[in-house]
Amino acid sequence: MSQRMLARAMTLAAGLFVAVALPLGAQDQKGTLVFAVETLGAQTLDPILEGRPGNAVYQAVMYDSLVGFNVEKGGLGPGVAERWELAPDGMAWTFYLRPSQKFHNGDPLTAHDVKFSLERQMGPGSLAAAAATMRRTIKSIEVIDDLTVKVHTTSPQIGLPAGLSRAVAPEGAIMPKAYIEKVGEEEFRRKPVGSGPWKFVRNVPGDRIEFAAVSTPHWRGTPHFKELHILLVPEESTRVSMVRTGEAAIASIGPEAMLSASRAGLEVLSVPATMQAVFQFWGTYKPELKDSPIAKVRVRQALSLAIDRKQLIEHLMNGKARLPHPFAAFAYTDYYSADRWERWAAEAYRYDPVLAKKILAEEGYPNGFELKFANTALPGTQFMVDIGTAIADMWTKIGVKVTLKHYEWGSFAPLERGDQAPLIGWASMYRTAGRPDAQWRYNGAFSPDSTQRLLGDKDTCLETCQEFVKTYRALLDERDPNKRTVLTDRMVELVANSWTVVPLIEGMGYYAINTKKVGRFTAIAGRHELGDVFERIPRPEQVPWKK
Repeated sequence: MSQRMLARAMTLAAGLFVAVALPLGAQDQKGTLVFAVETLGAQTLDPILEGRPGNAVYQAVMYDSLVGFNVEKGGLGPGVAERWELAPDGMAWTFYLRPSQKFHNGDPLTAHDVKFSLERQMGPGSLAAAAATMRRTIKSIEVIDDLTVKVHTTSPQIGLPAGLSRAVAPEGAIMPKAYIEKVGEEEFRRKPVGSGPWKFVRNVPGDRIEFAAVSTPHWRGTPHFKELHILLVPEESTRVSMVRTGEAAIASIGPEAMLSASRAGLEVLSVPATMQAVFQFWGTYKPELKDSPIAKVRVRQALSLAIDRKQLIEHLMNGKARLPHPFAAFAYTDYYSADRWERWAAEAYRYDPVLAKKILAEEGYPNGFELKFANTALPGTQFMVDIGTAIADMWTKIGVKVTLKHYEWGSFAPLERGDQAPLIGWASMYRTAGRPDAQWRYNGAFSPDSTQRLLGDKDTCLETCQEFVKTYRALLDERDPNKRTVLTDRMVELVANSWTVVPLIEGMGYYAINTKKVGRFTAIAGRHELGDVFERIPRPEQVPWKK
């Protein structure tokens, strides 16, 4: 496919996004939308000082991002940039900005602000997670005119637009160049200015952040409420109680609180495709594990067949989850044959304990074997521990003798760094995030020089590992969308057939909602946080919840 066709494909993908920008005026905006959340992160309104979840919870409210969302299906869509295209040689991306955008202080938003913002994100004072990557991959940023900016890269960077979208990361947030240069960084942090549908009012550390709605039409949607208050309420039961009494309209909750929220008469909103809970094996390629059961692909597959995923969904997730796609892949994943892999997963991730026991016997373990299992949960997903306990019990039913060890995330995370000696030969719980680009997660989990290096390391990279490296490197440079899909599918296939990392469920984000305070709305698939949704939430008399 030609570069012109790729550009057309990019433009078409961008065009799928339909923003809700109702012509509301100030007289139509009423009331205060109150949202209770478990964390406010660093609680700073300077985008270079905060990563997720802070950016996605509250910075997203007042800042627009260079690349945005497809709000209907998840994944990428237009943001500050209406469209973007790759240069024929693959060494630059050109972003075309939507006209007539303004910051909250009245200054026009132009390509100069985009250049300034990206350079600030990759500058020496930035705490952005991707700052080092941006410095390594971005050669220069060129302002063509007020509505056109060109990002030159050190090598072909097919995933650059995704990296500048809040669907993936916060580094695309656009800040006002003239204002910051005029007042200085400290004053900007005290009185921040963005271009989003909500304007900053005040920040009370450890308590709340307050915003006021813009009264003029905004391309993301002009808010129906006049004010937005985001409250820090760490205790989940307190958040649910606040929604029940009307002190808050919406609160973030976990699966454990869904039943109690429903019984209290609250609406429970689930955000699809926000993560996968997985189990994975450490060091299976190591020479010292050559005689271990988990070094055998079919044994790892048998452990998957022994898991009743539907039971996990119904009993642990209260039905608010679904069967997963392969590792780190979702229906909205870019350059990925979603329908094909959904069919594959339905068969491959089935529950078949009889076949599982048959495979173990054929592999030399008719009476099972001993397995060490590290049960842990990444922050915000405590239900993973319950899933880990459940699958360990399911494994015992096919004869596997599981030694279960529970870890707090803070004590588990260091184990995967360095030589990983405490984890070699173990299985563990883990999770993926819902993102449109699978490539980053595969690199972080499977490349020999990555942190996790689950397929091999620099000393031992066997056939599957070598094929993964070859495929991943080809994917980095491939600019033809059809060929990229073939390569992504091959990358997914290599990992799926290795049974080294095995998805358990495709999880969701959960919210308790007082239907007397807000009307019916939908979230963005793959986006747990509601920072980019508040402006689309109606008042209850505008769009009532269905009975």
